[in-house]
Amino acid sequence: MKQTDLAGKVQTVLGEVDADSLGITLFHEHLLASMSAWYEEPAEAGEKGMARQPVSTENLWWIRAHRPGNLDNCQLADEQTAIKEAMQFKVNGGSTIAEVSSIGLARDPLGLKHIALATGLNIIMGSGYYIGASHPPELNTMTEDEIADGIIRNIMVGAGDTGVKAGIIGEIGCSRPLQEGERKVLRASVKAQRQTGAPLMIHPAFDDNITLEIVDILGEAGADLGHTVICHVNVYAFKPETLRKIADAGCYLGYEGFGNLGYPHMLQGRLLEHRCDLDYLDAIAGLIADGYLDHILIAHDICFKDFLTVYGGNGYAHIIRNVMPVMRVREFSEEQIQAIMVENPKRYLQFMRPIG
Repeated sequence: MKQTDLAGKVQTVLGEVDADSLGITLFHEHLLASMSAWYEEPAEAGEKGMARQPVSTENLWWIRAHRPGNLDNCQLADEQTAIKEAMQFKVNGGSTIAEVSSIGLARDPLGLKHIALATGLNIIMGSGYYIGASHPPELNTMTEDEIADGIIRNIMVGAGDTGVKAGIIGEIGCSRPLQEGERKVLRASVKAQRQTGAPLMIHPAFDDNITLEIVDILGEAGADLGHTVICHVNVYAFKPETLRKIADAGCYLGYEGFGNLGYPHMLQGRLLEHRCDLDYLDAIAGLIADGYLDHILIAHDICFKDFLTVYGGNGYAHIIRNVMPVMRVREFSEEQIQAIMVENPKRYLQFMRPIG
């Protein structure tokens, strides 16, 4: 594969762009994806019926308390809907969306290219593998080098025969407990990062200690931790000391779930803590006061239908329309807002020089 020097550039589905052109950026979203890896078949007849209903205003009350428990809610599959929803972000001043559906999330390279062409947005595509429950069977017999080579090919040549190139390694999925296949993918992802200089995104385990172990695995494998984000630190309710350890290791802290109208529910034996945006902003303000402004990234992580405005959700423009004005009321400075929405994602998403 031809090694191209992408240092200082960001690779979108339509090609390379200068990092300075990204503008307001959502670092972690999904436009076309399937979250069916999280689906669990209900035991009771009534619940089975709810699990198979199409999403509508009549059943949102149930879906938002059982979000991955409705099969239709797990599917973001319509290009035209994605275009209309993404355009709301564009017309409100947004410029860039990192669409981080990796293998296991029904990634759609050509669909993302169509969305980019229709909206004029910078769309950055993910690569690598999601959680172990979604791994393809052949991954069991693949070596770390073979997995890494596949990720590198996605970045340098394109996904399959589409010619559409990935611009980020991730989101790389981890579970509780951490599976051996996930450990292998983590190490392979580091190899791909070192050879390409690409940014790395980790969907961590729903557990403080396992997530700190993941950071250790990445570090021991030689990852550029300053070019790596650990996601879901708010909805997974990591302890403050865990957040500081992650940031002190060099990683970005991914605060997603802004505008999430879902009700707290159980995931992997723990309560998934959907809280209000003000709680997230208060936590971020505390981190800024402690000197961690440069480590913070925020997004919605839209991955279910009920997040979309057409289904009564807040959509991809929520942070611009609603959160940024609240940040000003809560005395975030314009420099801090610019850092979180523009400068931090610009620094994170651009390629670094390969280190081996």
